[in-house]
Amino acid sequence: MLRILRTSLLLAAAAAVIGALALLLLERAGLNADFDPHQAGFTGSAACQDCHQDRHESWYATYHRTMTQEASPASVQGQFDGQALDYWGVRVRPVQDNGHYFFEYESLETGEQLARLEIERTVGSHRYQQYMTRLPDDGTYVRLHYLWHNGDQRWVHMNAAFLGPDEQGFDDQVSIWNQNCIFCHNTGPQPGMTNYQELQTRAALGQPVNVATDARFQSTVAELGIACETCHGPGSGHVDNADSLLSRIAMRLNGGRDSAIVNPARLDAQRASQVCGQCHGQRVPKTNDLLRQWVHEGPSFRAGLDLRDHVDPVWRHTRAPIEGHEDLFQNRFWADGTPRLSAYEFQGLMLSACHQEAELSCIDCHSVHGGDPAGQITDRNRGNAPCLRCHQDFRAEQDLVEHTRHAADSDGSLCYNCHMPDAAYGVMDIHRTHRIQPPDMLRDAAAGRSNACLTCHLDESPVWAAQELGQDPSALTRIDGTDPALSEAVTMLSGDPVQKAITAYRAGQPGAAGGERLWLLPYLLETLADRYPSSRRFAQQSILAILDELPAELALPGLHELITGFDFIADAPLRATHLASVSEHWQGLDKSAWPTPPASSGLDAGFNLPEPLRQQLLDLGARQDKQISIGE
Repeated sequence: MLRILRTSLLLAAAAAVIGALALLLLERAGLNADFDPHQAGFTGSAACQDCHQDRHESWYATYHRTMTQEASPASVQGQFDGQALDYWGVRVRPVQDNGHYFFEYESLETGEQLARLEIERTVGSHRYQQYMTRLPDDGTYVRLHYLWHNGDQRWVHMNAAFLGPDEQGFDDQVSIWNQNCIFCHNTGPQPGMTNYQELQTRAALGQPVNVATDARFQSTVAELGIACETCHGPGSGHVDNADSLLSRIAMRLNGGRDSAIVNPARLDAQRASQVCGQCHGQRVPKTNDLLRQWVHEGPSFRAGLDLRDHVDPVWRHTRAPIEGHEDLFQNRFWADGTPRLSAYEFQGLMLSACHQEAELSCIDCHSVHGGDPAGQITDRNRGNAPCLRCHQDFRAEQDLVEHTRHAADSDGSLCYNCHMPDAAYGVMDIHRTHRIQPPDMLRDAAAGRSNACLTCHLDESPVWAAQELGQDPSALTRIDGTDPALSEAVTMLSGDPVQKAITAYRAGQPGAAGGERLWLLPYLLETLADRYPSSRRFAQQSILAILDELPAELALPGLHELITGFDFIADAPLRATHLASVSEHWQGLDKSAWPTPPASSGLDAGFNLPEPLRQQLLDLGARQDKQISIGE
């Protein structure tokens, strides 16, 4: 009897094990089954925390998380201290009242208060922070006139944040958050445009319609800021699976895989990069139907899908659907089609042979869950490691030096300094191009692009760079019209706003001793009078950087004080008065002990820019094709 009972128990146990294994196999099969992310809902990052504590913590430390926040003492970074901001003809006072924040608008003539707008949300938390109010009758949020710049520790009018000239109206950069920022600065956005049909009817009747100001919204987002589900897809299916002990065991047996959630590291290079490209690559909906979906329900793309089925990336030749401004996107690219604004990194990568042929993806260099939050790059990847995985011929120090012609431990032997130089503008900063290419002086001169050699060797000319690269200098043609025998520094005067900004910025970067860069001061001082605030700001910063590096015997404290006091967005008469004092001081300096200016600089021995050359360069910079205005 006992034997029969024991056998029965063993059989029952075996059946139970077999049944459990069968269930596990079924669960595992379910985890690998095709899954439509559009059938899943957004759960929020808090739902990820219990199972993925370490990943949650590393994401929480990023600036992605704080991209959009409700305005509160914990989130607001600007100084709402009541100090008057008098720019572009209007006075604004940033003030706070009992934990709430406001922009108060006043008449410059009478001091009468014109409006008091409460700050409802913030955008950004790293380099700068923008501020939004909400229209009283609906859920339409409006980006207001000033940003707080963390590096400069000051308020900056939005007119000066982008590549526009002084001749702008006070309200020109005010914009509706719900039809632009909401898409990339939040998770699971649904704009909920409420008057789409009304605007269509008005347009059909021939009435004027300005979507940028007339559109109204009742928007929702799954989560403010850029959270887990932006990169991993809506998580409700995965969360439901993880609620079951059996499913969790099956996930472990399945190597952690669950088709209901996306891990970009397990996607191929194209799909993985598209996860980033949904925001880091300006794009337009692929069809009119998708456009209508965008303004109501939000983007149709979800992580893991093919981005090309949902949007078309914006290129230089892309026609904008705005009458009279069809070429809106053209100036956001160099003449050869290379992006020259930030938020086009995806396009740059797509143009690169490293991506096309070697399947390099964004996450080969960047990691949301590693490295410093500013660039999401690990210390290892700040060196040549990502490149040497493929380009193993340069692993040996001698081979690297022969290839770069620079010391192995120098900036000139860092792959990205030559193959991804500073060549893109992005809201008061200069960024690396993400089009990975070897330096080519003939190509860059013809496209008007920043050349890698000359972004460091500002004392040299395109002719010199062509010779160093083994190219024929006689074949040089500069699209900007500048003499190729002159230093790249002259583009601070002769270039378009992007060239001016990049060159003025590069002039202040470390690399040469302060005394060796004194010759840049005449060009930088001249740039302080430029009609683009972006150029003036970089020139001011670079002058101060050069003066700060001067050895004691060449110190210029008086000039330093004058430049520090310059306000790059002050009214033109105030700037002109200040610059007259700067010029007088500059002309009175004894420059006899200064190092001789480089031959390519165009300067005379007294560090003067001869008037004929000065006027020629300014005339080139005033060319009509260079009078551009590029917003965000």
